[in-house]
Amino acid sequence: MKNPALAREIIRATRDGSQGLPISVKTRIGYNKNEIETWISELLQEDLAALTVHLRTRKEMSNVPAHWELMKKILEIRDEMGVNTLILGNGDVLDLEDARKKCEETGCDGVMLGRAIFGNPFLFNDSPRGVSVSQCLEVMLEHTKLFEKMLGNHKNFAIMKKHYKAYVNGFEGAKELRMKLMETENVTQVEEIIYDFLSRI
Repeated sequence: MKNPALAREIIRATRDGSQGLPISVKTRIGYNKNEIETWISELLQEDLAALTVHLRTRKEMSNVPAHWELMKKILEIRDEMGVNTLILGNGDVLDLEDARKKCEETGCDGVMLGRAIFGNPFLFNDSPRGVSVSQCLEVMLEHTKLFEKMLGNHKNFAIMKKHYKAYVNGFEGAKELRMKLMETENVTQVEEIIYDFLSRI
């Protein structure tokens, strides 16, 4: 974002090496401030298949609400340039219903969901609230097993435990269970705690 010329060069190099695959970019509205007038225009000159815009600046991170009110202006910029790039919004999207609502309200072509998937691998079901506590914990355990199998030799187990805050939430006994899980060091310990909890509900 601080070097639009370099960004465009990278996009072109990616296109050259893509063997005809469509190229998409995910970005923010600016680095320290809203720069959509200049930054989005720069990117759209590269004939992207899709542009996903996280509606916050780099400086804001996720510390403020996403600026969904800017989406209509981003679409105007695209339309004035006469390009066919799909524009997707990102930031503070809670679930599929919220994603559909944001598309309808802003006119964007689609929505990217980010943190909403944490602890909710059922997010793309049309009825995620129908998932039982035991189903959720079984999936969390499977996630943990895969983490240990695929990344256990390379990544600290603490990285996996960050997901437990999302999985173990919103049901009776969740806080106590989460506290126990945060003290674990491997999948065996997690499995023992989960099955002990499930045997008592």
